[in-house]
Amino acid sequence: MNKSMIRYLLSKLLLIEAVLLLVPVAIAIYYRESSQVFTALFSTIGILVLLGGSGILQKPKNQRIYAKEGVLIVALCWILWSFFGGLPFVFAKQIPSVIDAFFEISSGFTTTGATILNDVSVLSRSLLFWRSFTHLIGGMGVLVFALAIMDNAKNSHLEVMKAEVPGPVFGKVVSKLKNTAQILYLLYLALFSLFVIIYYLAGMPLFDSFVIAMGTAGTGGFTVYNDGIAHYGSSLITYLVSIGVLVFGVNFNLYYYLMLRRVKAFFGDEELRAYLVIVLLSTGLISLNTLYLYPGFSKSFEMAFFQVSNIITTTGFGYGDITNWPLFSQFILLFLMGIGGSAGSTAGGLKVIRGLILSKIAKNQILSILSPHRVLTLHVNKTVIDKDTQHKILKYFVIYSMILLSLIFIVSLDSNDFLVVTSAVFSCFNNIGPILGTTSSFSIFSPISKILLSFAMIAGRLEIYPILLLFMKRTWSKR
Repeated sequence: MNKSMIRYLLSKLLLIEAVLLLVPVAIAIYYRESSQVFTALFSTIGILVLLGGSGILQKPKNQRIYAKEGVLIVALCWILWSFFGGLPFVFAKQIPSVIDAFFEISSGFTTTGATILNDVSVLSRSLLFWRSFTHLIGGMGVLVFALAIMDNAKNSHLEVMKAEVPGPVFGKVVSKLKNTAQILYLLYLALFSLFVIIYYLAGMPLFDSFVIAMGTAGTGGFTVYNDGIAHYGSSLITYLVSIGVLVFGVNFNLYYYLMLRRVKAFFGDEELRAYLVIVLLSTGLISLNTLYLYPGFSKSFEMAFFQVSNIITTTGFGYGDITNWPLFSQFILLFLMGIGGSAGSTAGGLKVIRGLILSKIAKNQILSILSPHRVLTLHVNKTVIDKDTQHKILKYFVIYSMILLSLIFIVSLDSNDFLVVTSAVFSCFNNIGPILGTTSSFSIFSPISKILLSFAMIAGRLEIYPILLLFMKRTWSKR
C-alpha cells in the first residue's frame, strides 16, 4: 500500500477545503457578521492549513495509485471534509455539539439534506451559505472536483474517480480523465448558474436564489427558512424547483451528448426513459390519492409533482406537512427513496439503471424456467450487459439490503414508529433528507444513531464499498 501517497493527497484535499472556506468568509464580510463567526471560520482554516501544509512538505517518490489506495482516499476524504467542515458551527456555538455538526455537514457534502436543526434561523448568513455550498461541492463529487483542478499528468487517479462516481458502470466522456472531470464540472456549474438566474427572475431574493440553486444542483435540499419552498408561496417557484431537481437527477454524460448534438442518444437512453416514466406514474397516482386534501386537481398535482421529483432525485426540499397524506402515497415516496436518480447524476439512491437491470434479470430468470435451453441476453441501450456486471449488481443489491436492514434494526432503538425509523434510514442511506411520518428533524435521534446515520450518508454517497473497506483489517495490510 502506498501510504505516503494517501497522506499526500489527503493533505492536498484539506488545503482545498481551507480555500473553499474563504467563500463563507466573504459572505460574513458582506453581511458584517460578528467577530465570533470570523474567529470560527479562521480557526478552522488555520487547522486545515496546518495539517494540510505539514502533509505536503514531503512529496512521495512513488505516486502510483491502485484500487486500494483510491478507495481509502475517497472514504477518508469524505469523512475528514465532513468533520472539519462542521467545526465552524461548533466554534461559533451555532451547533454546539461536534456530533450534530458532523451530521449536518455530512448531510451537506453527501447532498442528503437531512438536518438536526429545528430552527435554521440560529445560523448566521455565512454559515447558512457554507451549509448549502457543501451541496454544490459534494454534488458532482468532492474528488471529481479535486481531479478537475489538481495536476495529474499520468492519469493515475482513475481509481479515485471510479470509487466515487455513482453507478454500476464508470465511463469517461473523453480519453483524458482530468478533461472528463473538467467537462462534467463545467456542465454542472453552467446549469447551476442558469438556475440562480431563473430563481432570481421568478421572485426569490438573490441570497435565497444562490442557496436554493446550490440545493437544486447538488440535489441536496437545505433551504433558507424552516418552511422550505412553501415560504415563497409561489406555484411558479414550486414548479421551477421541481423541474430543476429532475434536471440534475439525469446522467450528466447525456448532457454532454446533447452538446455534441447526439439528440437520438439522449432521448434513446433507457435509464432516462424509465426515470421519466416512474416520475409521471408516481405523480399521477399520488395526485389522485391526495385529491381530497387540496382545493382542486391542479394543487394536488403541484404538490405530488414537487414531492415525487424531490424524493426520486434524493433532494428533499421541504414543502408543508405531508404526514396527513394517505399511507398509499407515503409508501410510493418510500419506494422512490429506494430507487433514487440516474447513475452519473448528483442524485443518490440505488439508481434507476440498477433497478432496470434487476428487473430484466428477474424477467430473464422467469423466462429461463419456461424455456431452460434458451440462451437469454440482457440489453441496456442496445449494449449487452455481461454476466460479470449482472453478478456485480446482484451482489451490490444484497449488500445494500443487508446494511439497510441492519441500520433499521439499530435505529429502531430510538423510536417505536416503523415509518419514521424506516424512512430515516432510507433517507440517510440513499441521501434523500426528509423523514416520513413526522415533522421533526433528526434531532430526535440519539448521538450513536446520528454517528451511524452520518456514516450511512457517506457510505450511500460512495456506493457503500469505500466505507466498508475502510473498516476491514485486510485493507490496511501491506499486501
